[in-house]
This record gives sequence, structure tokens and C-alpha cells, in this order.
Amino acid sequence: MESSGKYPDFVAYHFLNASGEMMAMEEDGGSTEKFLKLGLNVDGSSIKGMSKVEKSDLRVMPEKETFATIKIGDFVHHRFMCYSNGEDGKPHPRDPRGIFKRLIDKCRAMGFEPYMFSEIEFHIVDEKTGRLDRAGYCSLPPEDESYEFRHELGRLCKELGMKVRRIHHENGDGQNEIELDFTPCMKNADDSLLCMWIMRLLAAKRGQKIIFSPKPYKDAAGNGLHHHILLRDVKTGANVFMNPDFKGDVKNPADDMQRLSEICKYGIAGLLKYADDITAVFAASHETFIRLQPGFEAPINKAWDFSNRTALVRVPRTSIEMTRFEYRGGDLSGSIHMYLSLIHICRCRRYAVCRSRWSPYH
Repeated sequence: MESSGKYPDFVAYHFLNASGEMMAMEEDGGSTEKFLKLGLNVDGSSIKGMSKVEKSDLRVMPEKETFATIKIGDFVHHRFMCYSNGEDGKPHPRDPRGIFKRLIDKCRAMGFEPYMFSEIEFHIVDEKTGRLDRAGYCSLPPEDESYEFRHELGRLCKELGMKVRRIHHENGDGQNEIELDFTPCMKNADDSLLCMWIMRLLAAKRGQKIIFSPKPYKDAAGNGLHHHILLRDVKTGANVFMNPDFKGDVKNPADDMQRLSEICKYGIAGLLKYADDITAVFAASHETFIRLQPGFEAPINKAWDFSNRTALVRVPRTSIEMTRFEYRGGDLSGSIHMYLSLIHICRCRRYAVCRSRWSPYH
């Protein structure tokens, strides 16, 4: 963070509004240590959904370990990620990041550490000509004109400490995907949001723009936000979604059900039971419901399955040690942190309330 014993001239403090959008206040670098201890005030009445003008002080509390420097060409930006407190010094009730943190803490109190990896889909559009290319899934150049963009994006994300698992062209014209591999779920949510901002910065530099909306083109696949979910035991680090007594063959579909622990089954059941509630929270666009239609690998029924990409909850065929499930109903129209909060609420609630009454169903 320091260069030649000095802080950067200005440091940005990133926080979220009530819709989950990233905001920032930039402060003189010489005040960094003070703000790390005490936080800083911003006008909460000017931040969407946060405060009334009569009680407008919003206290932004930075986390030291989130410091990062974003460098894209001549653009250099130093930042911390923050939580928001109200005037009473307590966590703000409409801070999506604070809400997610409290749910993670409850999960840990149950003995679990949640991990996630995200699949972020997006379109790259040339500002002058429209869609960037006419390539398809896993295309190569010259048809794939997004190649250089993806590689610069992947490199920048890795430099910022993200675990980039995969980059590739998706089904639609100009549609691409980046996958951020398993990390503790707060880091995954923060990284996903930062990754989206970096995309927009890169695109602006190239005379392009990024489209995250769920269904920008009627005749093509939409943009989803898929999350793979895995729980580890807080004490041992063991994956609690795998059945420790599994004796079958992971390559044999007949043995699939034996791979899953009871905790994993509770989690799947919770996501199916409360799928409407999850969608009601994250879906900030009518395009969410246009995307969820037959023919484009989008889920249309509350169902789960192994490998099936039309299922709302999919269990990938992996090694027994990496047993997990994927929720495929999300998109980027709303708050990532609130979306993930609902996923964890629904998974944990089904475990806590119905663990003795789960029965497998498709």
C-alpha cells in the first residue's frame, strides 16, 4: 500500500448502496490510518436507499485486508472495501454487504464455512457497430474477436488476487464468461463485483460497452450468474457435502445419490423450496423472466439433477472431495450480495427446520 514510505495521494473507499451497486468516496492518502481505525462519514441521503436527509450520516468502515490497486493503462485506483454503519454506530440494516456478513457469521456458528465460485456471463458490444462478433461457444479467433479482451481481464483479475478458473466465449454473439474459482463466499461476492467494474473499465478503453442484463437479445442466450456452493467444516476443513461413507463409483450414474451427504440434500431442498423468494430479491429486471424460458439452457422448472444444465440446481459430476451443487437461476440484474444472502438463508433454513424430513425428488 505504501510507496517510498508514503501513502498514495488519494485512496478510494468502496461501499454498496441498498441496490448492491458499488459506490466510492476518495480521501487524501495521508488520512488512511485514521480512516482504518475510525471510518469516514458520507452523505447517506444521497446514496440510494440508505438514509433520510434528517439522519443522513453514513459511517463507512474499511477492511484493511481488502486493499487493492487497479491499474489499467494510465488509470490507477487505490481502494478499500467497506461496510456501512448508521448514525448509532451499528451495522446499517440496508447494507447488502453487512447483511451477507451477518449470515456468514450465523453459518459459522452452525459449524460451517461457506465457499462459492461464480460464473459471470456478459456481452461485449462495440459502441459503433453493435455486437462484437458472430462467434459461439468455445470459439477461437478469428471468429472470436473477444479473445484479447478476455485475456486482459483474466490477467488483471489474477493480479488483484482473484482465483480465475476459466475464461471463454459463450453461445451468443459477443457473449463471454469468466469463472472465479472457490474462495470464502464474501471474497467471491466482492471479487465478482470488482471483476464487473474492471470489465467496464476495459471496455471503455476500447470503445466498447459491457451488457450484463439477463436477456439483451430475444433470439440468443441470456446472461446468467451461476454459483457453485460448497460447505466445509469449520474445525476440520472437510467438505460436508460429500458422503464420507461413499463406496461407489463416481463415474457410475447409478451411484450418484450415494455421493451426497444429508447436509447437501437439505441444501438442495432449501433452494428448491424457496426459489420464488430468491428470485424476488435479486431480479431487478423484467428480463430475468424472459431469460428463464425453454431452448437456451436456462432453468424453467424447480427441479434438480446431476449434470443437467436445464435444472435449477445442478450437481456436477466431480471428484468425491469436490462434491457441490450449482444454483443456475441467478443473474446480474440485482445485488450480488443480497442474492447470495438469500441462497444461504434458504439452504440453512431447510437444514435447521426440516433435516429429519428431507426426501429426494426431481
